[in-house]
Amino acid sequence: MIVTRSWLEEYVDLEGISNEELTSKLNNIGLEVDEVKEINIPKNVVVGKVISCIKHPNADKLNFCRVDVGDEVLDIVCGASNVKDAEFVAVAKIGAVLPGDFEIKKANIRGMDSYGMICSSSELGLPELDEGIMILDDSIGELVIGKELREYKKINDTIIGIDLTANRGDCQSIYGVARDLSAAFKRELFPFEFFDHYKSKIGIAREVKVNLEGEFDGAIEYNLFFIDKFNIKLLTKLRDKFVELDAKDEFDYISLYAAHSSG
Repeated sequence: MIVTRSWLEEYVDLEGISNEELTSKLNNIGLEVDEVKEINIPKNVVVGKVISCIKHPNADKLNFCRVDVGDEVLDIVCGASNVKDAEFVAVAKIGAVLPGDFEIKKANIRGMDSYGMICSSSELGLPELDEGIMILDDSIGELVIGKELREYKKINDTIIGIDLTANRGDCQSIYGVARDLSAAFKRELFPFEFFDHYKSKIGIAREVKVNLEGEFDGAIEYNLFFIDKFNIKLLTKLRDKFVELDAKDEFDYISLYAAHSSG
């Protein structure tokens, strides 16, 4: 079983509890911790907003982008095809040192000066997601242009591997582990937040209640609809990867995330 600290914190109050205290408590309550990994995005990697993106005049497979990083607008050459669809991106500014001791410097790429790098998830030490750059959204928090990505707690997370024994099937979910931590730390356990199923006309597993007395004279209608594409948020994808869930498509991302959350 793999959990992340920020995911646990959606269900249990861990304010003021260090990672060392957290892992020690897990061991004490019989949830043996066998691995801890901390994700820390490097300094000088900030939220950027793509202002414009045109084809590089001297290279068919490159793009020339202008990106607002708060205190300035940078010219950046980028080879990712999905940059043209991006609004908010992760920008490594000059001086940033990425995993592998790769330092970002000013570069001249096919005759165009480039003053930074628009990053993919793997280039920042995060799990590899889709091909191309990592497109940011508000699932990680409010996107503030120029804000360091290392300040976003949900993606600078602590990943904890737990070796569950056969009798602890109740902890095969984030909520199950959070419930035990709530009792152990004497901290509040937050309830699941469900949308009121009566306020929406469509939905998955929509519940309808009908109370009948005597004969029923009427008709019950239902609508069938198809969804051919989901808009999967960045945090959903990253968390699935953090806990090593093997999502093969958009539906997998959602169903695996839900199952890992609640069991």
